[in-house]
Amino acid sequence: MLKGIVIAASGAELLKQTLTREHLPWAEVRHREPADFLKALDGLRAKKREILCLVETDREERIALELGFFCVGYLNPALQEEHLSGCRILLEGFQEIDRSFLQNVHTRALGLPVLIAETERLLIREMTLLDLDQINALYQEEPSMTLSPELALDRQEEEEKIKAYIAYMYGLYQFGMWVVIEKKSREMIGRAGFGIADYLDFAEIDMGYLIGKKYRRQGYGEEACRAALAYGRQVLDFPGVSAYIERENGSSLGLIEKLGFKRKQSFDYQERHLCRYRLEF
Repeated sequence: MLKGIVIAASGAELLKQTLTREHLPWAEVRHREPADFLKALDGLRAKKREILCLVETDREERIALELGFFCVGYLNPALQEEHLSGCRILLEGFQEIDRSFLQNVHTRALGLPVLIAETERLLIREMTLLDLDQINALYQEEPSMTLSPELALDRQEEEEKIKAYIAYMYGLYQFGMWVVIEKKSREMIGRAGFGIADYLDFAEIDMGYLIGKKYRRQGYGEEACRAALAYGRQVLDFPGVSAYIERENGSSLGLIEKLGFKRKQSFDYQERHLCRYRLEF
């Protein structure tokens, strides 16, 4: 669990106000020497792996990393020569940064998946490397599906793609395709979540899902999609999402309409016949 923030960056007054309001302890590094970082840590009464360290220069990043901190970078517009390549995530400002966001960054830094939603029967969470075999098995049931960004490569490449997906899709965009776990059996039964679709002459956020054949016609798809949509609306603050469904897929068309999506257009894309649906929140 995240227990505090060490701040070694200027212009973070808004962040300090938010942290104070949300009761997440913080300590400022004033002189930014190694001893000052450790002094700030002592003030938080936490271990290094229990905090995030906010830095704005490569020198501060190097010090923090050498001391064993997880780093978050602030892209200070007055310091454009800084790269901050070792940071978990780079922030351009602090307007939308809160305790929940920082907790998710810290969870990923520990190598753990963020729990997205819990329903009556399901857990929806970010994927990990340990999910790779089950993801492969799921998509082998539907070889025509194109929702997975990690497949059709050798094992080492698949693992590298998953690592990159976790770091950049989850880390940067705060969303992606998640895994769906049945609570009773603890089995992964499918995936649901959001991607970025560029089938047309514009890009937009779209929802996708896939439930394993063994678990279909039991309402799991609807349950997972409703939970994902609630997260998109309430946490990610999406104004709306789209969905692209093949015209021949009657069950998915029925589900997407049951969820409240409205058909906007039909078109062909690389020999696929697609329908674009839209749901405004």
